[in-house]
Order: sequence, then C-alpha cells, then structure tokens
Amino acid sequence: MDCKRALTDADGDFDKAADLVRERTGAKMSGRVGSRTASEGLVHAYLHAPQPGLPPKVGVLLELNCETDFVAKRDDFRALANDIALHIAAARPTVVREEDVDPETVAKERDFATKQARDEGKPEHIVEKIVDGRLRSFFSEQALLSQPFIKDDKRTVAQVIAEFQRTSGEKIEVGRFARYRVGEE
Repeated sequence: MDCKRALTDADGDFDKAADLVRERTGAKMSGRVGSRTASEGLVHAYLHAPQPGLPPKVGVLLELNCETDFVAKRDDFRALANDIALHIAAARPTVVREEDVDPETVAKERDFATKQARDEGKPEHIVEKIVDGRLRSFFSEQALLSQPFIKDDKRTVAQVIAEFQRTSGEKIEVGRFARYRVGEE
C-alpha cells in the first residue's frame, strides 16, 4: 500500500515514487542491496549484423540477474539487458569484473607497466602512480563493469547498472556472458 500511495502522490512517476517510499519508510537501498541475492533474471541473446539484410556476424549471450521475476519481466530490464549485450558486442570485454582477470595476467601487466615507466626515465616515486593508472586502463579494456558504457561514455557499465538498481529497488548483476564473432575463437 505504501508503494501505491507513493505512486499516486508522485503522479505516476516511478522514480519520484521510489524516493517517496524510501523517505517514508526510512529504507536505505545501499545497505540492503549488498546482502540480497539476485537469483532471478534472464538470458538475453543479441545478434549484430554489419548492415541491414546481411547475416549477423557477432552474437552475445548475457545472463543478467535480479531478485524477482517481476523485475525480470519488465521491459526496462530487458532493454538494460539488450544495451549491455550490445556493449559487449562492441567493446569486447573478456571478463565481468576486475577480480575475474587472471592474477597471473595482472602480475605480468604490472611488471610490463613498471618496466615501461622506468625505461621512459620516470622518477621512481612516480612509477607506482603511473603503473596504477596503466592498470586502471588495462582493467577498463578487459572488465565489462569497468568499461565506459558505449551509449554514454561518461558512465561505466557498473554505474548504468547501479542507476537501474536504484530505480528498480532490486539488486541487479551480470552473471556471465559469452561473445561470438564469425571467424574468431
């Protein structure tokens, strides 16, 4: 009933209604989201053709999770899944999160960045900052959630998901994905 009253008070605006419910009930989404389980959701398939009329050359399968099937059935959740799959097709991430990158690969990348900074003659006290910056750049190429969102490069994919999470009131997370391109392994 609180939700219905808030929606009426907000003249049908879901965002305003969500804010009203939070204000009236004292609910804080940031604390609640971390302890919740996103065990519902969908698997979304996206196919991309180079031009209209030509067969698709890139395909993405994406598992996008949420807490309830109610949210999974919503058009805006499906649109989010499509946008993320489109992003995966274009940006070619290899993992979902930074922590999913193989630690051995990260160590090699760190060593390479350190050697490169020293070879450029950078002072030793600045080398670590340069290495950290280059690792951030490496992660933004590899990890989906760290990448600038293809439709709005001022935000990362993680920020786009967090925004949807705030409006839906549910925990939303990317479970996994697979990207296929004709001729690539």
